[in-house]
Amino acid sequence: MLLLLSSHLKGQNSHWEVGVNGSYAAPNNFDMMEYACGAASVDVTWMSRQTGNDYWRLYKHYPAFGVRASFAYIPKAIYGHRLGVVGLVRAPMGKWIDYSLGVGLSTYTKARCFTGEEENIFISSAVSCLIDVGFNFRLGDDVLLNASLLHSSNGMLYKPNKGVNFLQLGVAVKLDNDYEKDLDWEHSRERIDSVLAFPDLEWSLAFSPAVVMSRDELMDGYYPCFDLALYMQHYVNPVFAYGGAIDLWFNGSDWNLLRRERNMYPLPLYLSAMGVMEFFWGNLSLKLGAGPVILSSTQMTTPFYERVGVYYNFGKKYLGAGINAHGGRIEFIEWTIGWRF
Repeated sequence: MLLLLSSHLKGQNSHWEVGVNGSYAAPNNFDMMEYACGAASVDVTWMSRQTGNDYWRLYKHYPAFGVRASFAYIPKAIYGHRLGVVGLVRAPMGKWIDYSLGVGLSTYTKARCFTGEEENIFISSAVSCLIDVGFNFRLGDDVLLNASLLHSSNGMLYKPNKGVNFLQLGVAVKLDNDYEKDLDWEHSRERIDSVLAFPDLEWSLAFSPAVVMSRDELMDGYYPCFDLALYMQHYVNPVFAYGGAIDLWFNGSDWNLLRRERNMYPLPLYLSAMGVMEFFWGNLSLKLGAGPVILSSTQMTTPFYERVGVYYNFGKKYLGAGINAHGGRIEFIEWTIGWRF
């Protein structure tokens, strides 16, 4: 994903940001709060925005894409210090506030960290996911105050893995930011009506096959999975849309587990509904969704469903890859083909 996001360099207006942060690092388990502690981090971020006609030029109405690298110093953590890289999308909520969403990878200097019991491992693999959700408050054109929540774990691809959360506050300074200072926010709304129309409402259908290994130690081999999704999205502008989706998905490893443990043979289909946001950057798009699982043939302790995917769009079709998860637990990595209509 990071390579895709950084591939569209030509014709962009970009800047760098350097930030420092203080955070409270807490395990993703209330029974282990004795291991919570403070942390400090520094990050370097590269952000880029598209340009074009007047409406595109008024970029403060549009999302920006970038890459952030960070180092967190966590003096009392038994899992060591954190290194992380995320692909980032930032979108405006008004004149002085943005929200940002980031997904990437992290590693720790003491990855396998036991707390006295073998089942209580914060970070059990050398490489973990890193999810960054936050808000940015602009102080003029060059300074950002930020408040964010970072979650680091491996989605239970290798378990046990409790994960760690970082509640973070910080400040960042923009470098090489002259283009941003030249743009006119106050009079931008007067020029929107002169822009050519863009699609207001769009439906799309996506099919995503995959394979998965069972987490059950008694079940070996690979099992088929799939996801069938129907999307309805409203375009706020040519590069940002939001809406919802209905998903029907199947995990073959769950089916085999049910066949082994029960006399009945229910087909483990899952039905879920989620809210969706999609950000476009040239032919690329980043889609994020989350919502409840409505029907399930297996018991789910956390009936909440998530998806993160990167897609390449050509005409009315798109191809891509995404993560299908529920309750923060990754079900499978899916490969998608979709049709917009």
